[in-house]
Amino acid sequence: MATEIKKIILSEDCKKISVEFATAQPTTVVINDSNNASITLESDDFEYADGVLSFIYTHTAAFVGVLQILPKDSDGTTTLTPAYSVAKCRTICCITNLLYAAMECTCKCDKCKEDLLRAEKVTLFLQAATYEAEHNANLTQAVKNYNKATELCVEVCACGC
Repeated sequence: MATEIKKIILSEDCKKISVEFATAQPTTVVINDSNNASITLESDDFEYADGVLSFIYTHTAAFVGVLQILPKDSDGTTTLTPAYSVAKCRTICCITNLLYAAMECTCKCDKCKEDLLRAEKVTLFLQAATYEAEHNANLTQAVKNYNKATELCVEVCACGC
C-alpha cells in the first residue's frame, strides 16, 4: 500500500515540522535535511485522530535546506513514497539582509542595485527549489536550486564605482 503525504508544514523558525498522511500507516519516518541532520520517528510518535495519521516534531536546531521525509513500511526498511520540502529560514534571512543592504546603500552609481538584484535571484532559486521539492518530487534539482540560492547569499560591500 502506497503512502501519500498530504501536508508538510514547517514553523517560521524551521525547528518544528508537522506532517499529515493521506493514506497508509507507516511504522517509522526518517527526516533528513541538507545539514545531515537525521531524525527517526517511530509509530508511538504519531497521532491518529479523525481518520488522519500525523506527527509534529520539534528539533533542537533549525532544519536547513531540502528536507526528505521518508516513511517506512512495517518492516522498517522499505521506504514508501517519499516527500520533500524546503526549510527556507536561512535563505529568507539572507534575502532580508540583502534587501536591507540595498536600502542602506549610499553609492552614487548603480552598485546599490546589485544587492537588490542578488536578492531577486536568491528568491527565484529558492522558489525553484521549493517547486521541484514539493510539486515535482525532484530531490536532485531541488538541492541544486537550493545550493545555488545559498551560494548567491553573499553581501557585497563597498561601492567600487
